[in-house]
Amino acid sequence: MRLGRALIFVPDIPRAKAFYRDVLGLSLRKETEEQLVFTGSGWTLLAFRCDKSGSVGDYANEPRSVLVFEVDSIERAMRELAGKGVEFLHAEPNRNEFGRYAAFTDPFKNVHEIFEPAA
Repeated sequence: MRLGRALIFVPDIPRAKAFYRDVLGLSLRKETEEQLVFTGSGWTLLAFRCDKSGSVGDYANEPRSVLVFEVDSIERAMRELAGKGVEFLHAEPNRNEFGRYAAFTDPFKNVHEIFEPAA
């Protein structure tokens, strides 16, 4: 078994397109009124239309799935994304045994992270 696709649900397809393509820089492969298909090297992200936005809740203490985007420099990525209006859940990156990370939300309160691996 291998992970091939990730799904997210968004209430506004045009706004999701603007965020994931224009802000995060993902490659849009297909678009309909009900879905967006983003692709990269070995992965596919599907964004399906839903009726309402979610909530961040108790982010680290509730079950959820999180997309993690690897970056070379977490400080640079945080500055660039914040400059594009991305809302972070951390003012400063957190650290664990794997590297440093910072959580952020899309416009619909889906939580994702940027991640800089430990050297």
